[in-house]
Amino acid sequence: MSSSPPPKTATGSPLSLKKVWRYFHQSLHSSSSKSQHHREFRTIATSSSCPPHGSRSFTNISGRNSLSPTKNLTKNFSLTVVPVDQTSRIDEGFYQVAKPSFNDKTTATIDFLTQLPHEIACHILMFLDDVRCLVSASAVSKAWHCLCTDNLVWKQSYTLNKSWMRTLPPVGFLDYRDLYIRRMWVADRWKKGAVTTSYLTGRLTNYTIETNTIFADPPVCHSTLFLTLRLGHTDSIYCVQFDAEKIITGSRDRTIKFWSMKTRKCIRTLTGHDQSVLCLEYDKDTMISGSSDCTIIVWCMQTYKQVKRLRGHSAGVLDICFDDKYIISCSKDTTIRIWDRTTGDWLRSLQGHRGPVNAVQLRGNKLVSGSGDALIKMWDTETGECIRQFSGHMRGLACVQFDGKRIVSGSNDQCIKVWDAETGECVLTCEGHTDLVRALHFDDDRIVSGSYDQSVRVWDIRTGACLLNFQSGHSSWVFDVMLSATKIVSVSQDKTILIMDFAHDIELKHIE
Repeated sequence: MSSSPPPKTATGSPLSLKKVWRYFHQSLHSSSSKSQHHREFRTIATSSSCPPHGSRSFTNISGRNSLSPTKNLTKNFSLTVVPVDQTSRIDEGFYQVAKPSFNDKTTATIDFLTQLPHEIACHILMFLDDVRCLVSASAVSKAWHCLCTDNLVWKQSYTLNKSWMRTLPPVGFLDYRDLYIRRMWVADRWKKGAVTTSYLTGRLTNYTIETNTIFADPPVCHSTLFLTLRLGHTDSIYCVQFDAEKIITGSRDRTIKFWSMKTRKCIRTLTGHDQSVLCLEYDKDTMISGSSDCTIIVWCMQTYKQVKRLRGHSAGVLDICFDDKYIISCSKDTTIRIWDRTTGDWLRSLQGHRGPVNAVQLRGNKLVSGSGDALIKMWDTETGECIRQFSGHMRGLACVQFDGKRIVSGSNDQCIKVWDAETGECVLTCEGHTDLVRALHFDDDRIVSGSYDQSVRVWDIRTGACLLNFQSGHSSWVFDVMLSATKIVSVSQDKTILIMDFAHDIELKHIE
């Protein structure tokens, strides 16, 4: 912004600095008498490394006409007295230095953020509600970049996502900026549906063993033995659960198989059931499986041996869940049984459904069940009382999930419904599948479902919108599906295990 021209007299000739100062002084002390010659002045900040010859600097202090000369107002600023047109209005009770023009390269500005203590500046940046604002702010200057990359600032942004905190260690230093960036890479792939797929198919592997006659000179081939081994399942796969290190599956071939998540190879096979393995669940100490042979087997996850076998159902065991205190099983015989986890003793049966109980989920002392009678029921595990009933599906339920607050159910009416566990109200319906919704799983952001229409779909848990639709992954019915922060794993009647990886080539430490 160019500096204002010096004041002029009525004849147009420039006023000398001495005359301007004398006139300005007189105008300040003659506020009581308003003559025709009274003129008003305002102050404008001008930037100059060295003020014009003979000019003076003035301070503008809030108060009663208290403009006084000073030697140094700022290093780069001086105040020039400029007459104001009589038509303009001035509030004599308020004074300020005119707003600098940022288009003027010579105008000095004050970076208030860098003048604050580092901790206070970082605390201010923590109030940015969008990480994109933080990234933009980091490009302002080197000083701002240093503040915006502070670990405490990124920790605040990271902790706003409650679901991300579950995988963090309780102690130790963490680079929250790096964690956030890796999380955003994964989120972007979820949004775009950018996955790397792999199959665990259990293909045939041929081995050739040759036996030589060691006493011959030279040795001669004595015999050749050909072995063909199937490392995977030989029939439909009904159930799956996985973590960052392994995948465990149960099949119609009566086996339970362990697969390495890293190498994608079968590393262990357990046998014990006499018929199809329909369901399983595990934690770090125990795995429990249910079968068409009407029994439940408790396995030790350290020795991979059977600990106990539970008998009591009169038909196939369709689903299993457990916590530190109870084992819960449901069956085609329309009953739910509660067992003591430590002793394996049967404690009580829950009866109320009029069809096969296909799914159960346990959170605290609340148990949710879904049945072929198209009803969802909530039970108190301590008393055996039915607390609440949820009705809305038109046909039988095949699957149900419960996180303590929400219930998500899938049905033969081709719909997925989300329910408020406290009120019993259906808050959302997801429509899109063209056949039975056989399995589902959900987290804070999305629902993943598998169907007899051979597709695996991802839904927004808040809006019900279908985000992703994988239609060519399986060639037959999808029996089970599970998701994590970075993967979807599904199993099918086609004997395959499909892994859809959204974090291929991304470091997963503290993410999964």
